[in-house]
This record gives sequence, structure tokens and C-alpha cells, in this order.
Amino acid sequence: MKKIFLSALFGFAAMLIASAQSFEGVIEFKKQTTTDTVIYVYYVKGDKVRLDEIGNKSKKVEGSFLIDLKTSSMVALSHDRKMYIEQASGTPATIVGKPEVKKTGNVKTIQGTKCSEYVVKNPDEKAQVTYWMAAGKYDFFFKVIKILNRKDKSAVYIQQLTGVDGMFPFLSIEMNLETNTEATKMEVTKVDKKTVDASKFEIPKDYQKFQK
Repeated sequence: MKKIFLSALFGFAAMLIASAQSFEGVIEFKKQTTTDTVIYVYYVKGDKVRLDEIGNKSKKVEGSFLIDLKTSSMVALSHDRKMYIEQASGTPATIVGKPEVKKTGNVKTIQGTKCSEYVVKNPDEKAQVTYWMAAGKYDFFFKVIKILNRKDKSAVYIQQLTGVDGMFPFLSIEMNLETNTEATKMEVTKVDKKTVDASKFEIPKDYQKFQK
């Protein structure tokens, strides 16, 4: 009886540990602007993240970032030139005015995942971004956002949200409030929870370091 109890206890503990683990796998998403469409792919494994950019016309990986969350560092890869460069984060973007942040209470399912709606509106910058956030131990995401330090409003405004630790935006839509038109749309097209090979996060041996 004691053995059965211990076996059940260890089994339950293993389930808790597994459920507490951060996301590992692949996330694909599409970014659409008024002039272009680009596919991005995240590969995530522990403290390592790789972000590939796939050209809409070339249909191939045109560039990649290898990101180390533990050291807050990243390396940019140029696949055509077979070169790499250690990339600095740069200065964070400055927001003009004070954005209005709201969790609407609306929910919808995207790629089989329940998502909650958040809206960030900034009349001073004539912009509004709506996010549909999914829970799922995506602990890497906000760390990556800070390291990449992109200046587009979708990346800047999302950092105004609170209570969204471990969440990932399955859909974000940026609106130009002056023209009431859609400026940028980013949408997750595939989520694959699986083991990612560690080699994905290594600089290829035949790549040379770019010297400024």
C-alpha cells in the first residue's frame, strides 16, 4: 500500500513539474503591413530563442536572431552572406503621451487557444493596438521583446500591459486613429509544442564574424 501511495505521489509531482515548465517548441506568425507580408518563426528551448524571418517573395529564411535570455544578448545571422554579428539592443523607444490600457473581458479562440482581448490606445500618437493574448507558459516572450527592442508600436505598446506574464499575443492589430485604417496586423498561424534540437541556437561553423 505504501509503495502504491509513493508511486502515485511521485507521479503527481512529475505532472506538476511538467505543467510548470515553460513553453518549448515552434511558433509561426505572419506580419502584414500596407506594403508587405513577412513570416516569422520562433524556436524556443529553455533560455534560448531563435527568430527566423522568411521573405514573402523568396520563401526562404533571409535572416535570424539567436537570443540568449540568460545573458540578454543576441547574434544576428545573414544566411546569404554566411556571416554573423553580435547585435546590441539599442535605446528603448519613447512614447509620446500616456497610453490608455484596457482589458475588455472579450475572449475568442485562435489556433485552438483561448485568447483575451487587451487594447492600448494613445490619442497623442494617433494609434491603437488591440492584442489577443493567450496563456501558456510563454515566459520567453516579454524578455525577447525587451532584447530585440523594436520600435514598431505593436512591440512598444504591449509593454504597457500588466498581469500578462507568461502570455503571448496570438493576434495584434495596429490602427491609425487619424485615418481609421489598419496599419499592421500580426497573427499566429501555427503553434507546435515539441522538443527543439539545440543546434538550432548555434552559429553555423562556416559562418564568419562580421568586422565593422
